[in-house]
Amino acid sequence: MQDILQVLIHKAPVQDLQLHIGKSGLCIGDAAELHLQEGGRIGIFAQAKRPLLGLLPRRSLRYLGQLGPAATAVMAEPLQNGDHLRVRIVGLTPEHLSPHGVAEVFISVWSNTHRMVGTRPAASAQTTATPPARVHIS
Repeated sequence: MQDILQVLIHKAPVQDLQLHIGKSGLCIGDAAELHLQEGGRIGIFAQAKRPLLGLLPRRSLRYLGQLGPAATAVMAEPLQNGDHLRVRIVGLTPEHLSPHGVAEVFISVWSNTHRMVGTRPAASAQTTATPPARVHIS
């Protein structure tokens, strides 16, 4: 049986990028992970190239950056509850293609959780289901 995934964050930028995106081997559609960090921040990690002895590229889990304050507010509860999340890279502009030489990475987050943002509790006397709220964070 498969669960139906619902969007928590449609598109959110990765802030404070710590990786050279043009050399990382990252692509749109690659999986990413979210981890709670000290100070309530949420770090974003993905499998990226890391040179081994300067010659052979090797993929390993690397820190990309963090979510902004609005996206952190949306994701704090699902991460604390240990909900299953599907995190993907949905937008990517490497340094050499950016007009200002600054890379951009965007992620989306989906979950099969029943605790969705903007939905009413199951105990309400509502006859039709309320669709989950879509969050677009820029």
